[in-house]
Amino acid sequence: MNILYLDPVVHTGTSMNYKYYDGVVDELVKRDDCEVYHHRGIIEDFSKVNVDADVVVFGLGWFNHKYFGEIKNLNVPTVCILFKPQNELSEKLSFCKNNNVSKILTPVPLCKEFQKLTGISTTLFPYGFCPETFRNREGVRKEIDIGFSGALHENKHYPPGAFPVENIRTKIGDKLSSMDISVYWNSSDDRPSRIPDYEDYATKINSSKMWVATQAAYGDITPRYYEVLASGTLLICQKIPEDYREIFIPGENCIEFENDMSDLEEKILRYRDDATRKEIVDKALLSSEKHTWKNRAEDLMKCIRGIV
Repeated sequence: MNILYLDPVVHTGTSMNYKYYDGVVDELVKRDDCEVYHHRGIIEDFSKVNVDADVVVFGLGWFNHKYFGEIKNLNVPTVCILFKPQNELSEKLSFCKNNNVSKILTPVPLCKEFQKLTGISTTLFPYGFCPETFRNREGVRKEIDIGFSGALHENKHYPPGAFPVENIRTKIGDKLSSMDISVYWNSSDDRPSRIPDYEDYATKINSSKMWVATQAAYGDITPRYYEVLASGTLLICQKIPEDYREIFIPGENCIEFENDMSDLEEKILRYRDDATRKEIVDKALLSSEKHTWKNRAEDLMKCIRGIV
């Protein structure tokens, strides 16, 4: 099967920092049941493409082109992987409708809404992680009680209502700083709010007993959730959206706190104890094995087989 994968961000400087752009396509090219042809540019007329494609996949970065128009002669099945609904959502959905996209995949738990707006079958397509980088590293001591890394989400990039709790990351940071625990905190909107090197980032998670994760806009469950599961570190997270509760099961492979943070301190102090965390962390390590980028590539292939 020939797959034309359209994404201008794959294997660029941006994807070096945000590996979810590369995760699926890097695993697709390793498979022996398909040939993957990656294209970075805008395509306005499919008849001019020199690939005998059986299916077209619009990757996560496709809409970085800001091209929402019609593609002429697009006469093969298509899959659009859609995220960041805070940016040009109506244009993205119109693109899918106007180009008769066969299937929409999205990590955002708004599948029913997207399907209703477009009339196109829409399925949850979670992120994944790289097990070579994020793993339970032997010999790394749990020296930090709890850690966090990520943007504060207090800038003007997000419309009102994008988050169930406004400024939750700042509120969590304030709470942690008031507790008598060791904290690693790396969060800001004014500078790159991430650990630049993925190896350092993975080791930092490994050296923490617990790691806090909160949702991106509109309940998007970020790759960080899976990276923590795979690291032998306890995932502490805000209320899990209903669509994700079969993946992240509170009390089984993660610990959930109330959105008003009324129980956050109590849970952090309870699971600071190594023995209390062990059973949940062990189950998290097992569950993480189902959520690698290789798993996601297989999920995408199942979707493609269903429409080709």
